[in-house]
Amino acid sequence: MRTEDDLRAAFTELERHAPDAARVLPGSGRGRRARISRPAWRLAIAVPVAFALAAGVLVAVLPSRQPVPPSRRPVLTAAQLLADRAAAAALASPAVSPGAWVYQQTEFSGPGPHRAGVPDHYVQDGWMTADGNINYGAGSIGNPIFPYSKLGSLPRNPAKLNAYFRSLDPVKTDNTSSVEFSQIKQMLFGMVLPPSLKAEMFHALALIPLIQVKDHVKDIAGRAGVAFVMPPTRNNDKQEIILDASSYQLLAPDSDTAILKEYLVAELGSTQPSTAPPSATELAAERIDYYQEHLINPPKINSVTPGQWLYRDVRTDGKDNAIWATADDSAQAEYVNGTLRVCQRTDPCAASEQWLMPAGPSYSLIYPPYPHRAQAQALFKKYLQALKHHPNAASPFQQVKRLHVKRPPTLPQYPRPLLVKLNTYKTGCGDAAADCNAVNVAANVLTGYGNYPSLKATWFYALADVPGVSIQHITNAAGQKDIAFTFPSRDGVTAILINARQLNAGTIQYDGYVRDGQQTLVLDQALVRGPGVRP
Repeated sequence: MRTEDDLRAAFTELERHAPDAARVLPGSGRGRRARISRPAWRLAIAVPVAFALAAGVLVAVLPSRQPVPPSRRPVLTAAQLLADRAAAAALASPAVSPGAWVYQQTEFSGPGPHRAGVPDHYVQDGWMTADGNINYGAGSIGNPIFPYSKLGSLPRNPAKLNAYFRSLDPVKTDNTSSVEFSQIKQMLFGMVLPPSLKAEMFHALALIPLIQVKDHVKDIAGRAGVAFVMPPTRNNDKQEIILDASSYQLLAPDSDTAILKEYLVAELGSTQPSTAPPSATELAAERIDYYQEHLINPPKINSVTPGQWLYRDVRTDGKDNAIWATADDSAQAEYVNGTLRVCQRTDPCAASEQWLMPAGPSYSLIYPPYPHRAQAQALFKKYLQALKHHPNAASPFQQVKRLHVKRPPTLPQYPRPLLVKLNTYKTGCGDAAADCNAVNVAANVLTGYGNYPSLKATWFYALADVPGVSIQHITNAAGQKDIAFTFPSRDGVTAILINARQLNAGTIQYDGYVRDGQQTLVLDQALVRGPGVRP
């Protein structure tokens, strides 16, 4: 195998002899762009350098046992040689489940002009699913541009891939090279592609007419790399894709960002490498998370204030009961012997009241107020106005960051520490080893607080971490199809029910819970003007 110095020497020689990295290459004589067939990916990198440099080109050994005349050997440009190396590295990587979690640590340069004493580089930890649909501070590009479930419909031919990407250009720009490059970059950095498709993406890069290769590149972290470069045009800035100079793995999507770490982990929030596939419970939590972020059918109630009264029709053991409660569960009302009784948490009646929310964190802990939000918005508005007259106006990034230093207390934002915290609340169950307190708290909060469309998705990820949890598909006592997060606890809440029909339609709806084999269902809920008022 050639050394890295040999490769760089080959790049230099190729740029001198063949500056047009995407010219039509000699091949079958039918005028099409020639490329090495897939079995030759690894063979193409094993050609003796001496012969290549003497001839001013690089040649590849074709997958045939018969000698090939020099005149019929295809010519490889610098871009194609780099594509071969990157494709071989891609093919050596394992296939990944779309729902698998990827941990990514990214270094990037801060926005705006940098002042003395203020760091201009920042490091951020993030997590995303391999399909790119769910993202917590990861993903160097952002949301994927193509549905992961439809990747199989993409052409498995580099030239046809480029043609397809050109067809996606909404403005039909005349600079198709930039369009192709941008689309491929988003595919490579926005999700974890299947190995074979990722390899084809690199070969598609090599066919872009204006593509260039630059060696001796360093990312912002100072690591050695080699890059595919799309030079600037009248309407587009320079673009690049930097690969590691030794492993040919993706290193950075541009000169301002670097991927320091990237590997599979078992769950959101973990930094320990793991190739374990996601469980059915984890995948159910991911669906809830995705629909919370991208609601296809928004629920009829999507926001409430803490003091807003809600009406609920609750059924337990076949008996319906009308209950009114504020969204923060600070007050509750129901008819007792024909008389409406309203009870505040601070009233003497509170001790005998059967609260929808028996135990758990305060409403303000789950939904903390952000008193500095208006200040942050004002700073950004002022900044945008200043940019109109002063292109180098100082960014308010640091000022806004300081505003949030004194944020009010909140629950942990990632599943594992959240589960630990929820278990500290005493809910009366005895099977603490089975995380029964955390499960009870989740059921209490879902039933007692005004959670619309539902709890934050991290709560469901936390429930997916309970040992022995499983997913069951049931029909509840009201005839609704439910997905049941089912727990092995010997007492307390043993299942939390999510409406399956609504979830399949893109809406999250909590249906109830099971305690000691008995279902408690929330049949209806609506915003009302006050206690005793029915919708």
